[in-house]
Amino acid sequence: MGIKKLWEDFLDSPAKIFVCFIAVNLIPSVGLLFTEPLNGWGKILLILFPAAVYLMLYSGLKNIGLTQLLLIPLLIIHAFQMVVFYLFGEEVIAVDMFLNVLTTNASEAGELLGGLLAAIGLVVLIYVPTIVVSMAAYRRRVRLSPAFRRHSFLCGAALLLICFMLRIPAKNRNTDRYAFHEDAYPANVCYNLYFARQKWLKTRKYPETSRDFTFGAFHSEPAAQREIYVLVIGETSRPENWSLYGYSRNTTPHLQQDSNLVVIRDALTQSNTTHKSVSIMLTTASAENYEVIYSRKSILTAFREAGFRTIFLSNQSANRSFTDYFSQQADECTYFRFSNELTNHHDEVLLTELEETIRRSEENLFVVLHTYGSHFKYTERYPEEFSVYRPDQVNQVSRAHRETLVNAYDNSILYTDHLLYRLTELLLRTEACSAFLYASDHGEDILDDDHQRFLHASPNPSYYQLRIPMLLWFSPVYGNQFPQAVDQARKNKDKPVSTSAVFHTLLDLARIETEYKNPARSRVGERLETAERLYLTDHDKPIPFHRAGLKTEDLRMLEKRNIAF
Repeated sequence: MGIKKLWEDFLDSPAKIFVCFIAVNLIPSVGLLFTEPLNGWGKILLILFPAAVYLMLYSGLKNIGLTQLLLIPLLIIHAFQMVVFYLFGEEVIAVDMFLNVLTTNASEAGELLGGLLAAIGLVVLIYVPTIVVSMAAYRRRVRLSPAFRRHSFLCGAALLLICFMLRIPAKNRNTDRYAFHEDAYPANVCYNLYFARQKWLKTRKYPETSRDFTFGAFHSEPAAQREIYVLVIGETSRPENWSLYGYSRNTTPHLQQDSNLVVIRDALTQSNTTHKSVSIMLTTASAENYEVIYSRKSILTAFREAGFRTIFLSNQSANRSFTDYFSQQADECTYFRFSNELTNHHDEVLLTELEETIRRSEENLFVVLHTYGSHFKYTERYPEEFSVYRPDQVNQVSRAHRETLVNAYDNSILYTDHLLYRLTELLLRTEACSAFLYASDHGEDILDDDHQRFLHASPNPSYYQLRIPMLLWFSPVYGNQFPQAVDQARKNKDKPVSTSAVFHTLLDLARIETEYKNPARSRVGERLETAERLYLTDHDKPIPFHRAGLKTEDLRMLEKRNIAF
């Protein structure tokens, strides 16, 4: 009876409901106080600016419940923001996160959500009751008085004026400036949503904007026999868990024994998101000139122009990103996973198809294998016989379960080692002049330090997301015919590199010439130049990677692993 009376009294007080709604909407802003790199004035604006906006918004209609119902999209943004806090412990919803929502398949989303029950529970606990209250207030026609609405609106307007004045001394320590559309929540999230929409629309126009592009590519020095070159795109793999890179567990037993392998020690991605990183690997685009991606075709077109039969095989689903458009430029394109499919295919399905392709054709081949690699949920990425490190059944993402997460992740690396070993065996059996380049699109956080970050694609990257494994493998036949390329690869193995080198290295490796090839970025050429490595920001701006919001722990790891910066 007491609870019912409290409920009735609450619903009979428009002012209490008004204050409750504003308080609930301010929760993400309070969280940002502890995470954002703002000076004191900037932190004041984190609360003052949204409070001013909410005062004005909630004064707009007499029926306070109706106002909140109309603002449910804002609650959805808040809920999304709370999940971002849980995963990364900082920053606001990024442009790439909105795009990931559009490009993530249903099964992948299900795997992720299954590990975020704590975050989902918190979101439900906060925002579902808010919606229930708004519906009850709407039905009861709980109304704010004209005087209350007028005073609250004027108060919000006055606070907004003060905010514009405080913008002058406010500063973001990362950018050395302050802008409402970048630093004031939820204005920055709304801007990111707008930016994501604009990028999406530009991407959809890609077939038209790139239609007339040509590389003018040609094969300058054909081998004496058939040639097969393979680009293996890894997924979410980090060298920190490869024994090939010094990890204590023996996760790469086959690769460590392969004398035909060249291990590139200091490789970084230019983006911690798949749709941008893979796009950079497949094209001439880089952090420095990313805009060219909207008008140029991919490496598959360059190899086709040079007379190669091109194959694109993916264990990921088509997701309406640039990768889909590039894959359609191949002579043959096969996706083994569909967006609405729950069946899990392990990456070896790609090799089965590749073996059949090699058998039925005598042409020179260029093949892209887009793996699922070590993408969460890790246990879904490998067969039962690779469940070596146990327990590995991940039911919850938390520090208490980190050992299980790492066990499952290490098993996925063990399976990647097996996959690449099988690829070398397949290429050796062909007796062709062959080689492959393996590079992961980005790394992964696995609750490694006090910041408790998990997964990738965070607004600010980490050391674990930036550093990637990169490998070059040459068949003995290739080494005999083009020993200089192999020698240069070995000489260059310790020089710093980023994913923007993949396109140019593969063309140089296959002796394909085009005005768009940059020899200074080739890992198998004599003209390799070491340049400052850049990172592509959420708003597609190039910045030095070490200024991309890295924490003290990240910088320590860069120094510990001798990563140049």
